[in-house]
Amino acid sequence: MALVTAFLRDDDVWQDDDVFFELDAFARANSLPVNYAVIPCRLEGRMAGVLREAKLSAPGLLDIVQHGYKHINYNSAGGAKYEFGPGRSYRQQYRDIEAGMKAMASSFGPLFTPAFVPPYHGFNATTLKVVEALGFSVFSAGKRAGVPLTGVADLPAEVSLNDYRADGRPAALDLPVMLGKARRAFREGGVIGFVYHHGVIRKTADMKAMKMFLRFLIRLRESGQLRTAGFSELAGIDPHCDT
Repeated sequence: MALVTAFLRDDDVWQDDDVFFELDAFARANSLPVNYAVIPCRLEGRMAGVLREAKLSAPGLLDIVQHGYKHINYNSAGGAKYEFGPGRSYRQQYRDIEAGMKAMASSFGPLFTPAFVPPYHGFNATTLKVVEALGFSVFSAGKRAGVPLTGVADLPAEVSLNDYRADGRPAALDLPVMLGKARRAFREGGVIGFVYHHGVIRKTADMKAMKMFLRFLIRLRESGQLRTAGFSELAGIDPHCDT
């Protein structure tokens, strides 16, 4: 396998819990960078403090990024969910994304990495125009933007380490499924993004599977076949911010 680069993105971060602490401690102990996608409107004060402390103690091992604004579904017609998409005007999208950006800056100041992750991976051309206009450095959905972005690194997390239930909620995957997805992606080369939701890990077996998958990445890195990086490194942003 040729050398590839991998990044990890943990979505729906807004409150601290034991699963978050356990996975975050494991990642940091093994020097695995993680991009934490925070829901601005739901963020709890204690979790904001946890993330600030973590970023200050190991700035190169995590990026605190914006995950929409309220993380609600505006697609009342059914089908694919989106907070930002075809049913929302430029003004509406700009207003909400800007409000989320201001909330992130208020909570994290220079510790906030200006990266935007659309909830449900939903977006349209209007969303991309807003992301460019607001000066984000990274856009990360579940697929490529489909058009060139000016001044914005397009870093999709195309490999989901979760499955989805019939109601659209994420669910944990077994280790063989995660490994199969990773190996197929690695054949393509380049930058591979992995997305997961720590909130779906509730069973001991699920946590064991997730850690074993992360160890798989660590072994590839140790063998020189894989590089792991966060958004700051991939987009050329200095992660060492003065506060």
